[in-house]
Amino acid sequence: MQLEFFQKERVGRKASRRGGLWRADSWTVQLVPAGCERVRMLRIRRRPVVTSLVAFFLLVVGGLMGLAFATGQAARQLEIARLSVENRLLASSLEGLEVRAGALDQALDDLAVREDRFRLLAGLPLLDADIQEVGVGGPAPADVERDAFFRVRPDLAQEAYATRYDLDRMLRRAELLQGGLAEAEDALVTSRDELLGRPSIWPVATEEAWLSSGFSRSRLHPLLLRRRPHLGLDVSAERGAAVVATALGTVIKVGKEAAAGRVIEIDHGYGYVTRYAHLSRAQVRLGQRVERGEVIGTVGKTGLATAPHLHYEIHVDGHPVNPYKYLLERPMNGSAEQGH
Repeated sequence: MQLEFFQKERVGRKASRRGGLWRADSWTVQLVPAGCERVRMLRIRRRPVVTSLVAFFLLVVGGLMGLAFATGQAARQLEIARLSVENRLLASSLEGLEVRAGALDQALDDLAVREDRFRLLAGLPLLDADIQEVGVGGPAPADVERDAFFRVRPDLAQEAYATRYDLDRMLRRAELLQGGLAEAEDALVTSRDELLGRPSIWPVATEEAWLSSGFSRSRLHPLLLRRRPHLGLDVSAERGAAVVATALGTVIKVGKEAAAGRVIEIDHGYGYVTRYAHLSRAQVRLGQRVERGEVIGTVGKTGLATAPHLHYEIHVDGHPVNPYKYLLERPMNGSAEQGH
């Protein structure tokens, strides 16, 4: 079939001369079937065609706009659903975080009790209760994201920032307790060293030893037969019984004296010095470090002595003191309580 266009004769030539095919009022379509001599003529008016095309265009545009709107609505619904899930997960996470924060706060309370005990043991003053609260005040700084959070979910935002404040407070409290424990540890180490250097045990390592004479500012000397200060304890024992260091320290003297015989002196630090006299033998050397309970010599009767015994003295800051008062386990016999 062949298609040919012919303008209407009344306006055809005039419109053609003006060069406006689309300005014509109508068009004539000639239909020539193949193999057929009969020709059919079809007249098409311009206005309905233009109207149909405009309507089709508007329909397509409207359809595209509707599709875009529906797609946007679906995307918004998906975003709302995603945000709803995220909000539920965030609320659940905050709830779990609050539970953990509560457990952490309880652990810090327990740690604070232990810190108080350590400070007491170390002889340090307890931290003031107001200081332990480590609170902060003042208005919160401007925060655009936080303000937007409060506008969208005020309940969730309040819970989130309250948890954050609690965690910051607990972090500051943990740092405070850490500093307090470090201070107590240092004090305890110092106290431990002082305790290790404090003479506190019986100086003769045998059950057959006994206290034969105590500390006195005026005692009748058994050989000189006149009253003289006796600035230590006399511990009687068999010759050769082991004599031990009564505390951790350093040997500062190993030698002989006319009255005291063979003598050992040990510096324990913190002002403590012990003296061991009338020894039959010394088993340490000058400058040697000795532990509490370590054998340093043996009982003898060198110097002015009537029988084998150990003369034992303690000096604090250069002054003799009664050794009996420093013994953790005191013998039941003897008269060491005399003379203060």
